[in-house]
Amino acid sequence: MAVFRLALILLVIGGAAAQVQLEPQNVAVLLGSQALFNCSRTPAVSSITWMLNKVFVVSIQAGSISVSGPRFSVKNYSASEILKTELTISNVQRSDAGEVTCLFLGNEAVVSRLSVQERGSVAITGGNRTVIQGAQTEFQCQAFGWSPEPNVSWSVNGVVVKICTNSSVSQGNVFNTSCTLTVTAAINSSVQCLVKVSTMSSPEISTVFLSVVYLRGSVAIKGGNRTVIQGAQTEFQCQAFGWSPEPNVSWSVNGPKPRDYTILIAVTVAFSAAALLFLLIFGIIFFCRRRKKEKSGYEEEVRRARLQSQPMATITSDARNNGGYVTDGRYDPSKKDVPAEDFDIDMRAPETEKAAVAIQSQFRKFQKKKHVVKS
Repeated sequence: MAVFRLALILLVIGGAAAQVQLEPQNVAVLLGSQALFNCSRTPAVSSITWMLNKVFVVSIQAGSISVSGPRFSVKNYSASEILKTELTISNVQRSDAGEVTCLFLGNEAVVSRLSVQERGSVAITGGNRTVIQGAQTEFQCQAFGWSPEPNVSWSVNGVVVKICTNSSVSQGNVFNTSCTLTVTAAINSSVQCLVKVSTMSSPEISTVFLSVVYLRGSVAIKGGNRTVIQGAQTEFQCQAFGWSPEPNVSWSVNGPKPRDYTILIAVTVAFSAAALLFLLIFGIIFFCRRRKKEKSGYEEEVRRARLQSQPMATITSDARNNGGYVTDGRYDPSKKDVPAEDFDIDMRAPETEKAAVAIQSQFRKFQKKKHVVKS
């Protein structure tokens, strides 16, 4: 009896001293993705084996690694006092769902569970819709090939409006789900069906658009024109048919009040008058400058004609009689040793005839003015 108690105590002490851990304990991944598991033991032992559904996949014996296939790999993070490895299962298949076992030397084992989820398809039947405002229309969302049964919800213009109580049908290992949404048409909207399982970071979405149209109906006053005695009462009835949405109806007598355009007219007239005045002033200034320029040119032409037609003898005589006379450089009396230049005038040249006519015209004006002064 004492020996049995001693053996039991040693077994408990030995078991308590060893720390074995496998993480995560339960994991779900999408079909085709990766699954990661970490297994550790303190104190360290010389060997460890990974098993999937009780089938060998990876083994480490004294630092040597054996792998059963390309979808499985292992990393060894062991140290002197701890044995730690990480198992990676790539391209997870449906058949991988089940137990993942970490087995140490001496048949010491810890177990985790792997579940595989599947992303299916989603579609809103019927596509886009065009309806009259105020009318109701129904949308149906169909989700096929999901595992496990997915969560389905509806949103209109980005706002969740319904979370479906799914009506799913199991087909083998997957589920087919349908859900309906009834919408009263108010404005143009985008309608979305969102389907998701727990391992998905974002849902699968199908989108259609709801276009709202308005109906313009007819309006009439029942009974037509009326003739009544002054002071008597009469009743009119307005009938509006075929409008969507419900129209706003109002009455007016002698028509609506006309708009007052007085201010607009006054502002327009003021700006127009200012623009006209500016153009008038600009025209006067332009005309005056042009006339002054023409007059200056005419006087200059007369002066040049006189200088060209005046004999050289007259110029030299005036220079002798007028001590303050200054020539234009063609003749200088002080330079006696320099012979005077010949001055030849072609009397048949058009310029000479033009200058002569101008001089005669000026002379006639002077004579006429002198005659008027004398009389």
